[in-house]
Amino acid sequence: MDRDELESMTVAQLKILLEENSLSKSGKKSDLIDRLLENSFSLDEEEEFLILEDEENFDDELEISKASSSTPSDEKIEIMEATILDAVLVEDDHIPETPSLKVREPTSKKSEPMIEIKIHAGKPRKAVVLGIILLGAVVAGGGYWWTWVQDQQSFTTEPSRYGDTMSFTMTDGQISATGEEMVELLRENTGDALEKACGDLEVAMSGTGSMSFRNAPSSEITNTNDQIYSGSAESIDGYGRIHLTAERSLSYDLNVDLSGRTWTTDGSKCSNSLQWEMNSNSLAIESISWEELTEETTIQSVSSLDFRTPDNDQTRVDAVSFGGTGVSAIDGILPFLLQPAIPMDLFDSFGTTLIEPGVTGEVNGWNFEVKDSLRVNGQLVIPIDLEQPSINACLGHARMSLQIIEGNPWPVEQHVDILINKNRKSNDCGTIESAALELTVPEGQLIIAYKLSGTSFTQGERPIDWGILYSGRPGPGEDIPSSQSQWTNHISDESIIREFTIEEAVECLMNSSSPSGVRSAINNDGYLWKVNHRQENGEIWNLSWVDPQDDAGWTEVKGTSEQSCEVISDGTISPSDSPGYNLNAIPETLSLSTLETRMLEMDGSDEPGSILGLGQGLNSDVTVGAILLATTSSDLLDILTSQQSIDQGEVGFTASRSWTDGSAEHNYDLAIDAERGRIIGWIHTTVA
Repeated sequence: MDRDELESMTVAQLKILLEENSLSKSGKKSDLIDRLLENSFSLDEEEEFLILEDEENFDDELEISKASSSTPSDEKIEIMEATILDAVLVEDDHIPETPSLKVREPTSKKSEPMIEIKIHAGKPRKAVVLGIILLGAVVAGGGYWWTWVQDQQSFTTEPSRYGDTMSFTMTDGQISATGEEMVELLRENTGDALEKACGDLEVAMSGTGSMSFRNAPSSEITNTNDQIYSGSAESIDGYGRIHLTAERSLSYDLNVDLSGRTWTTDGSKCSNSLQWEMNSNSLAIESISWEELTEETTIQSVSSLDFRTPDNDQTRVDAVSFGGTGVSAIDGILPFLLQPAIPMDLFDSFGTTLIEPGVTGEVNGWNFEVKDSLRVNGQLVIPIDLEQPSINACLGHARMSLQIIEGNPWPVEQHVDILINKNRKSNDCGTIESAALELTVPEGQLIIAYKLSGTSFTQGERPIDWGILYSGRPGPGEDIPSSQSQWTNHISDESIIREFTIEEAVECLMNSSSPSGVRSAINNDGYLWKVNHRQENGEIWNLSWVDPQDDAGWTEVKGTSEQSCEVISDGTISPSDSPGYNLNAIPETLSLSTLETRMLEMDGSDEPGSILGLGQGLNSDVTVGAILLATTSSDLLDILTSQQSIDQGEVGFTASRSWTDGSAEHNYDLAIDAERGRIIGWIHTTVA
């Protein structure tokens, strides 16, 4: 087989030939052809495949007589790219019974019809006509056969390309939250847009969207050795290290109707009877994510949410995140909840799996089944149904239905149906999964449903360089802080921008003649699980403590040094609100000083350094602190720690600021992983 013949074949056909010859199937079409030719793939007399062009091998056009009532008499049947495998070759004077056939990937292409026959080396090729007889038996159903075989076409997905762009519509969009904890989860992450909501919330959405991969110029890549990866873009991770990535953009322009329960007139509690609704709102969402080429994971994303009422009241949320949350138990469940929120990347999910009816398997935690293909507006479409077994067993259900076409990296239609409710846990939910979800999923019920339908698609220039190991990629541990230390009874401070450090505050309380919960807890082998520092006519620390009896409380102390301080307030919290005592859960952490320095180094527009910093220090209205997310010690959590890599303790550094600029009210919140110094992200909310 020469290059022209190989180039006339589809990518899926080439990959099948490569697989049958134990060759790699990666790369673009020209790479596949070169690989076949380089490995001496041909159809000489001694090789395994024979391609017969009908105009070259037959003097007259073949006519196949009627074999059933569905095949018209004397009708000429055009032989398309049907493939016949394992045809038995015989001498001219002996025709065996028709053997079984395997038909591989016919196409609707009608020029240059061919028959491909797999034969056994060393056997005579005199009865080539047998292949035509066998084909005649298969096409006995007449024209219906060709319609059926085209509608059962199979293919493999292809990688996204730099420059790929798809527009789509969203219809039947619904978010339904029941229960105060679940509503609070939405309310606290959308600024003031849902401040009236409590108890029950209904959101109906519809509109348009688009998704694309940027085709960046190679001149933007600083490492000259990596400029061969034109189309990729540089981005930083949570440690500030530069990576090569594929830059993906996602946008929505939606109409939103809101309704549900609201607060009592005095705002003291959620009313059982008062309802509210706010219709015809607009919601614009813009999100850019950078997906690292080697590991194919998102290292940074920048998103904005702009919500406007018909009266033009505005709530805007700008968020930046780097990878996961830093809390491993939460990161374990988030992909299941967030994955359906964007059109599925088919190659990332299915790779080179042959997509054909009846195929089943597992991708990224979802079980899938390929259904019978169909035609939609004259276009061949293959449906795929997916279910998330862990959610089905433990939380309710998570289902997706896709419709895909060859050559498009995203589905042309994507239905999403998710129900989250811990009370729907079945007996199939394992002990480990149950415990992890119990720690991370709020009480109540959340329903997410919508349909995305593609309206246009433009293919990019060349496939994204997934999996490559580029020259400028940071090495393991590079630029990651390593000055962690074990707590004594609180996180270390060591600040040079604060006059009154946490060490001085604790020392002053321990030496004070006035009693305090902090002194009592520390003298009883307790520790400070949460600390916050603010300025309010002086420096104030709010120190939250817990002791081995699970008693917990707080002490507010104001002062200037370890010799000069006063207790502002001191109290205990109810046992049900106690964080629980677990000394072994406390990991080694960086100091507050190191974390503040890391925060202030990022001083670009709307970055923490420019919003929270002032000169060499912090704005006077900035609050900083640390919180230990730990759970009480148990045998079950020991299993989770050892088998599922779920830490019993995670420590986060937080910083926040609230201010007014004209008529606009601003809130800014930052989080950093206190164990490794990785920026988790920040959220800037503006209400005007």
